[in-house]
Amino acid sequence: MSYRRLLLAGDSLIEFYDWQVRFADRVVWNYGRAGETVEGLLSRVPAIINQVRPDFILLMSGTNNIGMDDYAFIPNYRKVIECFSAAFPDADIFINSLMPIRLPWLSKSAVPRVNGLLAKLASEKGVGFLNIYEYFLNQNGSSHQDCFLGDGVHLSEFGYARWAEVLEGRIGTL
Repeated sequence: MSYRRLLLAGDSLIEFYDWQVRFADRVVWNYGRAGETVEGLLSRVPAIINQVRPDFILLMSGTNNIGMDDYAFIPNYRKVIECFSAAFPDADIFINSLMPIRLPWLSKSAVPRVNGLLAKLASEKGVGFLNIYEYFLNQNGSSHQDCFLGDGVHLSEFGYARWAEVLEGRIGTL
């Protein structure tokens, strides 16, 4: 399957990259918003639904939740998926895994644990799970520093190129 109309929604990791340039042969809607939590995305879903007609939806949310030590966002993530599924029954929806971010107060097991919950949610809701976590690790199993900016959360150009390659493998070529 090759998708032509891509909706990418979530936080700054979506917002800060020019996906339209990377996927120039497709229509790309970038609905990333810096600082956004899953709850914030849920509040924007009705407006997004009224503005787009995607055949592929990628959701990247939860990073800001765990950055604020909030791990109770899965029920709201479920609602986000349900809203998009109801509005676009023919679109393929994917949850993007969280990346191996580096924050001083975040345990090394936090992101893999949340990714497990997101993978389970994807399975329960019958949507895809794009697990990119491993693509951002170095040989020692730590965050690949070349992929991230100094804050340990946001991606470098190298990191975005790596993510886009994995995503391109999922959406197919035209």
